[in-house]
Amino acid sequence: MEAEVTLTPFSRTEVTLLRRWLAAPHVAVWYPDPEDHVEWAVNPPPSGERALIAVGSQPVGYVRWQSVSREILDSVGLHEIPAGSVDVDILIGDPDFVGHGIGPKALLVLLSKLCQRRDIPLVGLTTSVQNLSAQQAYTKAGFRILREYSPPGYGRCYLMVYSLNENA
Repeated sequence: MEAEVTLTPFSRTEVTLLRRWLAAPHVAVWYPDPEDHVEWAVNPPPSGERALIAVGSQPVGYVRWQSVSREILDSVGLHEIPAGSVDVDILIGDPDFVGHGIGPKALLVLLSKLCQRRDIPLVGLTTSVQNLSAQQAYTKAGFRILREYSPPGYGRCYLMVYSLNENA
């Protein structure tokens, strides 16, 4: 699969597609409350953005990101993460595109976009300690495991981080 991976705007017309992806067995196992994700996609917070992941012109996944406040970080026990860091959530919904490097490529496109901003100290994402394929994909995109923690409703997870500059 050598087609270009891009991020394209998400609109409310893609809600049905997102719901289908969140219900797919390879995704549903990691998303215990899919309607929370649908609601976020429809009404993102002021600091949140989202996009479809496309291969060529075909949508195959979804990514969302948001700047995180000190209050939110502290509420989940991430006291060492600087406020203003960006939290990312990503999924490859189309099972035909899982395991082909689309996730890491999409993350690199997003990181390139985020690097243009100078106010982001760190980019992080969370994955289950059992989700080895996600850990491998995030590592390919340059993320590293910072530590283990247990966000409410998700069990044991790894916080994986990417520094946008050497001083972070």
